[in-house]
Amino acid sequence: MSNYTDSMVAALRAQAPFNLAKAKAFAEANPTVNYRSVIAKVKSLGLAYEKAAPVAKKAKSDEPTKAATLAAIRSALALPERDGDLTKSELTAILENLG
Repeated sequence: MSNYTDSMVAALRAQAPFNLAKAKAFAEANPTVNYRSVIAKVKSLGLAYEKAAPVAKKAKSDEPTKAATLAAIRSALALPERDGDLTKSELTAILENLG
């Protein structure tokens, strides 16, 4: 048994292509389904669904970034400046300076 009536399926087909906002609006207008169900139904019907781009995480303003921490380590130990993680020789230099 489906939560979708023939008229709901017809409305889905008429409103294609879908995105998250349209799926949420459809679910609000049809309280027997939720937006995740709408997305699944749209995909199962073979209708177009445009996924939202993932949101990049923002660094916390009070925490230094990994790149800033690496730069500080290289500066404190007079290691050459470069991008990327520490090399084996740089890790050896750090270990020698710890003890």
